[in-house]
Amino acid sequence: MAPLLKHRSGVQQTFYVFLSISLACSYNIDLDHPLVFHGPSSSFFGYSVLEHFHDNTRWLIVGAPKANSTYSSSVRSPGAVFKCRVHSNPERRCTEMDLGRGNKPRESCGKTCQGDRDDEWMGVSLARQDRASGKILVGRSFFFCSLLNRNHACAHRWKNVYYDSEHILPHGYCSVIPPTLQGRAMPLIPCYEDYKQKYGEEHGSCQAGIAGVFTEELVVMGAPGSYYWTGTVKVYNMTSDTFYSPNKDSIDSHRYSYLGYAVTAGHFSSPNAIDVAAGAPQHNGVGKVYIFKLEAGSLVKSFQASGKMMGSYFGSSLCAVDLNQDGLSDLLVGAPMHSQLRDEGQVSVYLSRGNGVMEENAVLTGDSAFNAHFGEAIAAIGDIDDDGYQDVAIGAPKEDDYGGAVYIYHGDAAGITRKYSMKLSGRSISPGLQMFGQSISGKVDMDGNGYADVTIGAFMGDSVVLLRSRPVITVDVSIFLPVSINISVPQCHEGHQNLNCFNITVCMHFRGREVPGEIELLYNLTADVDKRQKSQPSRIYFTQAGSQISQMNQQLSLEINREKCQRYTAYVKSSGYRESPHPKGIIHVSAPRYEACKFPPPFLMGVFRLVHCGRQSPQLSRLPTDSTKAAEHRHNNRHNKNCETTES
Repeated sequence: MAPLLKHRSGVQQTFYVFLSISLACSYNIDLDHPLVFHGPSSSFFGYSVLEHFHDNTRWLIVGAPKANSTYSSSVRSPGAVFKCRVHSNPERRCTEMDLGRGNKPRESCGKTCQGDRDDEWMGVSLARQDRASGKILVGRSFFFCSLLNRNHACAHRWKNVYYDSEHILPHGYCSVIPPTLQGRAMPLIPCYEDYKQKYGEEHGSCQAGIAGVFTEELVVMGAPGSYYWTGTVKVYNMTSDTFYSPNKDSIDSHRYSYLGYAVTAGHFSSPNAIDVAAGAPQHNGVGKVYIFKLEAGSLVKSFQASGKMMGSYFGSSLCAVDLNQDGLSDLLVGAPMHSQLRDEGQVSVYLSRGNGVMEENAVLTGDSAFNAHFGEAIAAIGDIDDDGYQDVAIGAPKEDDYGGAVYIYHGDAAGITRKYSMKLSGRSISPGLQMFGQSISGKVDMDGNGYADVTIGAFMGDSVVLLRSRPVITVDVSIFLPVSINISVPQCHEGHQNLNCFNITVCMHFRGREVPGEIELLYNLTADVDKRQKSQPSRIYFTQAGSQISQMNQQLSLEINREKCQRYTAYVKSSGYRESPHPKGIIHVSAPRYEACKFPPPFLMGVFRLVHCGRQSPQLSRLPTDSTKAAEHRHNNRHNKNCETTES
């Protein structure tokens, strides 16, 4: 708020200029054009999801761990992995991928290995190499872990039944799938050793593949059942064909800690080194997370942090992402059963300071909704708002009575915004979605508009949803005003009338990446809004076609990166005051409307500055603007009658 001051007969007359723009409630993820894909009924289609691209083709890879398999019809509910083409697929069909397993319920996998594939939960986890045309890892936790070559899928319930009833060993199984999504998948059974019959005391029940992550050359697999469910982590170097795991004596995990329930990898200690993080959500009842360095063929602990509440499941979800663009990966740790009333959930954010030093920076809670399980899934989704910082999505799949929700948070120079910028409600997208937010994938531009998109699984509705990001247009607006007005001396003349007035100059230009070269911008300039809201006469007016009006509605054509200015004269009514007048001028900026087109329409941001006597006042924060949903922002800045000094 900028008062324009002059004195008359010892009475201070003050004028105020208010500044506001329309605020978008939905930010730049488009909810009006979701792409929803469905899988077989009761298959848990969407329990895991992965965005993938290869050779200019975009795919969604979807795990359905309770599905029957077309390629393994003799196996009871082994689970399946589906691929859904994003373009040229108007019916949104998804087809099962042939991982080359054959149709036998039993398969040989070593000298003393006979795999039982019934109910192996193929597709329980999915991971992708973080590069163009990356391989895929697919997990099965009740057999062994199955990886997809440059992508991976796992089946943590895959079982070794070589020793028949004497020893049934749920090793888990993973497959590495080629980026082409064709050809034979490479199997990984990290917990199997020939002639090893030991059960719980080592890796007999490790269930590798319940969680997995894929770097340039490392495959990281969680194995929470090893050592009587103390758990461990298995790291496979694809280049050197070697396995790494932590020395169980070097960590303080206890039985039933479930170390490896969640895993991730990042540059925690140095921009040039890859470190591995693993969660143990049942450690001492409160949960724990570890970071390991890869040294001399083993994993060496460099950091650990514990949860703060019994039963919160701290460490059951992890995400490595560089939030503040310092070259080091930061760590988000989910505790989805953290409770004030019941299982609202929360996420702890740790910023990397280098050399293994991690500093707790924030605790995120979403809306703290009852039984939401906020933090069940956490995913880095890229820089969706084009501000130079990485963003994250956090799932709360049980919120809204199992409808589910996903919260979007933005990285910034200080780490992460404490308040979410956008909340995606499953039932607002489609009433049939359930457990929306159990799985999340991002960082891939799925529609070719230059911005990363977000895909979310809703496995109890056997669905996944692709939500596309809109290009961001930033409109810079400068408003030039006199620092003061002497209302005792008329400045304008109209016919025989001497009038008090002042000039307002509004200058705009827009910028953005992958946006149109020209836009039509609709905005209005409104006088004395408080009086209008109270149905009282305005004390400030404009003139148009010889008539007095209190609002100027304008349309302005703008070319990218080229400023255009408009000048207006505002008139002050000279009589009828019983109090010091507070005439107000407000500028509203509205986004242009676009017809439905190939991509979601651009999203508008506003950056405003108020200039007095050639001096620029502090810049307002970037504010999203939209033509359909409005809210008010006011800039407050006090100026005295002289141009030399300014009070804030």
